[in-house]
Amino acid sequence: MAAIIAAGLMATNFSAFQVYGQESPEMSNRDKERTDSLQKVDMQVMEQQRADNKDALDNAKDASMESQAKAKEAQRVERDATVASRESKKALRMERNAQKARRNADRQTQKASDARVKSDSN
Repeated sequence: MAAIIAAGLMATNFSAFQVYGQESPEMSNRDKERTDSLQKVDMQVMEQQRADNKDALDNAKDASMESQAKAKEAQRVERDATVASRESKKALRMERNAQKARRNADRQTQKASDARVKSDSN
């Protein structure tokens, strides 16, 4: 009999704990407002981070496009310099050849003059 009473008491205590443990505490309006406010702040922070990330990405894209434009300009300048260098070398070669031709013409003129003098003296 004592065992039955003890078992009955344990069952009532256990069921009382279950009922108490299953009750969900109601949130007060103040707690709900706090939670809503925190969620709004979190959303604002996330939106700000998205905006910052978008700005950083746009800046990186702009920097990339600017570097590509600078690289193309540098390549164009390099090509122009190469062409100018070739033309300069070609002009130098042509001037050397012209000077050589003038020297040869002067030598031939001198030889012809010497030959005339020799022929006149004979």
